[in-house]
Amino acid sequence: MINSPEIGQKVPLEHKREARERIIAGVSWDAREDDVGVIGRLTGDSQHDLDINCYIYDKNKEFIDFVGSEVQDSMDESETIYHSGDDQSGTGDGDDEFISAELARVPDHVYALVFIVEIRSEHYFSHVAAPTSRIADGYDNKTLLEMPIVGRESKESTAFVMSCVQRKSDSPTGWQLYNISEFPNVSEIEDWGTYLSQFVE
Repeated sequence: MINSPEIGQKVPLEHKREARERIIAGVSWDAREDDVGVIGRLTGDSQHDLDINCYIYDKNKEFIDFVGSEVQDSMDESETIYHSGDDQSGTGDGDDEFISAELARVPDHVYALVFIVEIRSEHYFSHVAAPTSRIADGYDNKTLLEMPIVGRESKESTAFVMSCVQRKSDSPTGWQLYNISEFPNVSEIEDWGTYLSQFVE
């Protein structure tokens, strides 16, 4: 049985040790059923567009790299953490966007990965149908932690801090999983790299 952490809890990351020890951080949502049409696109009332991003830190909690949906940000410097590509509609089953991290190949100086979801369209999470995020095992696609992006705090929120995966010497896999599940006030954040460092031990 997977030891899945509650909100605010940290547990050993129980991923498979086969191959490159790939894990997936994914986000999914349902496409709008109403047709936004040309007028909707012109006025900004478009399909819901959620993006998943990864902020990368060293052992000193210093922000060192970023992976996101834009082409120029789609892979980290080591080429072991990479994005699936931008999805602007939420159509289809499974993860609409995801970031892969090959933990067996991640360089030693990479200490922690903090995953967040942001809305790029002019909406709040409360406007979106069935938004959810998860951490999964890349070997068998088994969900290790599921984090629905719902609740009172999501009503006027445009960002969701999912989780942190970081090195932990006493974990059987060498990694720890932290369920953050926080809706920050984006207007108070001057720099994401600095803000998210608080979730790194």
